[in-house]
Amino acid sequence: MKTFRPTAVPLITCDPYFSLWSFSDHLNGDQTRHWTGARQSMCGILIIDGVPHRFMGLSRIKDQYLPDGKALKQTSVTVDPTTTVYTFTHKTCDLTVTFLTPLLMDRLEVMTRPVSYIFYEITPKEEGHSFEVYFDASAELTGDLIGQDFVAKAEEGHVSIGGADQKILNRSGDDIRMDWGYLHLVHPNAKVATFARRQSYFKKRISARHFEIDLAQPIPHNKLPIVYTVSDKLSDVFVLAYDDIKSVEYYHKPIDAYYKKFYGDFETMLAVATREADALRKECAAFDAKLIADMEKISHEYALIGALCYRQAIAAHKTVEVDGKLLFLSKENFSNGCMATLDVTYPSIPLFLLYNPELVRGMMRPLFDFARTEQWKFECAPHDCGRYPLCNGQVYGLAPNGDLRYDMQMPVEECGNAILTVAATYAVDGDRSLLEENRDLLKKWADYLTEYGYNPENQLCTDDFAGHLAQNCNLSLKAIVALGAYAKLFDEPRYGEIAKEMADRWVKDAKKQNGKGWRLTFDRDDTWSMKYNIIWDRLLDLKLFDERVLCEEVQVYLSKMNRYGVPLDSRSDYTKLDWMAWTTVMTDHETYTKKVFASIARMICESEDRVPVTDWYYTSDAKQTGFQARSVLGGFYINLLAKKLLK
Repeated sequence: MKTFRPTAVPLITCDPYFSLWSFSDHLNGDQTRHWTGARQSMCGILIIDGVPHRFMGLSRIKDQYLPDGKALKQTSVTVDPTTTVYTFTHKTCDLTVTFLTPLLMDRLEVMTRPVSYIFYEITPKEEGHSFEVYFDASAELTGDLIGQDFVAKAEEGHVSIGGADQKILNRSGDDIRMDWGYLHLVHPNAKVATFARRQSYFKKRISARHFEIDLAQPIPHNKLPIVYTVSDKLSDVFVLAYDDIKSVEYYHKPIDAYYKKFYGDFETMLAVATREADALRKECAAFDAKLIADMEKISHEYALIGALCYRQAIAAHKTVEVDGKLLFLSKENFSNGCMATLDVTYPSIPLFLLYNPELVRGMMRPLFDFARTEQWKFECAPHDCGRYPLCNGQVYGLAPNGDLRYDMQMPVEECGNAILTVAATYAVDGDRSLLEENRDLLKKWADYLTEYGYNPENQLCTDDFAGHLAQNCNLSLKAIVALGAYAKLFDEPRYGEIAKEMADRWVKDAKKQNGKGWRLTFDRDDTWSMKYNIIWDRLLDLKLFDERVLCEEVQVYLSKMNRYGVPLDSRSDYTKLDWMAWTTVMTDHETYTKKVFASIARMICESEDRVPVTDWYYTSDAKQTGFQARSVLGGFYINLLAKKLLK
């Protein structure tokens, strides 16, 4: 692979709302966008001897985008786990621009700050030239409603903008952006202006005095404000942050962001974050280098993809604390907007188990809390806890009368997910607190799997986009390994015996009579599917299945592989990226593993869909089927987790 071209490049990635990307090959080839694709513009201009050269974004006049100066030539873009680095060149100098979001999971006081940094360095090629760097970010980052007016504040070295009408936590959904809170820019020269005045500044070079605006009155929506700054240093940093006031609603109570646990308030946190910019840059560089080196041992393509997925997976969550306990709340990006979704948690856990298992416990606590409410009337585990950012109870399968429909639940899926997630977490760090606190629920769900898990009735699984399916062999596997994991967790031999008896039956009942491997459903011999759930038999050392089962399945996947990967099953040629990655740890088949990651890298480089990495696409033409920017890409790190668990 000559070059790695991401479908979209992460720039600022703090949480589901404060998340900006470049959807273009060149940083100055398009406006910057929220992960949903909505315009949230930032602009960067290198002024050389008074002449503007644009390195980021496009400028706006009404709904038309016009460039401020000639686009600076981009020479490279490199995506590492916590940083994205662009380089540009001009006959007088070279420019390096680094976007850093310090998502260090072992330092929650840093990871949970809604702060991101933009560093730049100018390297002159000849003497006698003047250089300035201009940067701005628009109020589009703070408003999602047409017609909203804005307010702004300014003090020395620190400005902010936000909606004039602050309706905090006023709505929930999927393809929406935050319309409350305030965007902050910290820099010694930071000020507030409007798009129109900025355009005049570069077209007519009017004085800075006329560039500024009166902040005493609200700014009308048709004069969209920007925060901006100009620096004449050869190297500098701009600090962007977002104060969301309240982050989520947890069972009808507004909850603060987690960072306030350490700093008390937003202003104190921002001051600390600003002081630590250079130190964090060094720390993140060391972290990135170590993680990339570890991933390179799997394959070069694995390292490239893993670096791209890192910030995406983390930034699809919001961290809060309720009653002294951490909650790490996911959002189902471009799926249905649900939050704290169990079958989104389950595929995502490998990344978080590697660096901070407490985050996985934080994913599970809301689900255990909801399962104890009067609203949840079923014997199985729930699917979700609300629609982001309102964590007030499950919305998936909700009938018009407000009751949850059983036929729209995922009973075997979610029971298995709950047990396997806590089992994997315990296997990593030996902390029994969460499983002991919820032993009664886990037993109830294990009993459900004992009765209904082996040959599931017509029901949904996490791959619900494919519809209901009866006698799902992969879902049966989930029930089997979950019962084995439960037996090991609580030293309950009876469940282990049941799991082993089921496993032996499964090998016979699911076996294809007319070919290698095992079926998609027990009743159809002309089918096959990726059996990604079986990996926990190996990773948790359950010893339920003979190794030959896994080896034979991998041979089937090799025979089914297309240019962009292995299809999910025989019903279609689309795949799920996370599940495909999981199949690479079923055995130690190095050739298969390298082929899988090479195929995923090809999809990312060649897909015409310019979006944050999708986990659901067609293996024949790399077209996105749906989903983007989802947390399930944490599952891509299953190979590193396997190394940790199997050593």
